[in-house]
Amino acid sequence: MHHVASADWISHTDSGALYGKPGLKLLLVETPLCRAVIAEQGAQLLEFQAVDRAPLLWLSPLADFEPGKAVRGGIPLCLPWFGINRTDAGKPKHGLVRNRPWQLDSARALAGGELELLFVHRHPGDELFAAPFECAVTMRLGRELQLQLYLHNAGGAAAEYSWAWHTYFPVDNVSAIEVHGLEATDYLDNTRNLARATQRGPLGFPGEVDRVYENAPAHQRIADRSPISASSDNCHTVIAWNPGAELAAGLDDVGAHYRGYVCVEHGNAFANSWQLGAGESARASLILSR
Repeated sequence: MHHVASADWISHTDSGALYGKPGLKLLLVETPLCRAVIAEQGAQLLEFQAVDRAPLLWLSPLADFEPGKAVRGGIPLCLPWFGINRTDAGKPKHGLVRNRPWQLDSARALAGGELELLFVHRHPGDELFAAPFECAVTMRLGRELQLQLYLHNAGGAAAEYSWAWHTYFPVDNVSAIEVHGLEATDYLDNTRNLARATQRGPLGFPGEVDRVYENAPAHQRIADRSPISASSDNCHTVIAWNPGAELAAGLDDVGAHYRGYVCVEHGNAFANSWQLGAGESARASLILSR
């Protein structure tokens, strides 16, 4: 039996070659089970598609590939804070790691034909986030997409971390889909100053939706022509977002394309934020498929 070296499945390219917009180094993964594109900046998955399945991720046709700027689409990792920084709103939204370089630490082909990639980022502590930390993201690419986050507080004091995998999923028409698995869950409504409410029935997207579900169930399903399922472990927050027509018009990298995606994000934010003591670590994982 011929043993495939993982290097046979990975090629180095850039956003100019793949998207006609130079700026970011990319990894192109092509295995017998799937195709994926990953930006080294932020260890951000931009595309993932299992063989004989519809694409799992949405990448904006208007996306920019500028160093230091998050790419609109795929799965940016928001960390060490999610959304607006709650102690200093002047800090960049969604933390720092999605805009910074990560290292591909290892790549290995598994017996079942999956490819496992390990990306690492070390934050020394700076004026934006004082606590030094190390984080690692493991991507297992196969018939489904498996993600694992490892986060280690490398500092001498306790620190609070809030984070989410900001997943952009492609849908036929956002106003026609439903998200199942959040029924009867309390949420904070970001369109109403974080007013608290309870989800009644499946979640729909008739217009702008921006909700934070705390203590959410582990399984969700996006009902579309080709349904998407998400199963998480130790991700207790689900964020549901689509800007709707009016807000999207003001987003240069979205515009009229808002209809083609939905964000159903998994992580630990708000009441579920991680409190890590000096030297403590935590893990979480997420499995996505369609």
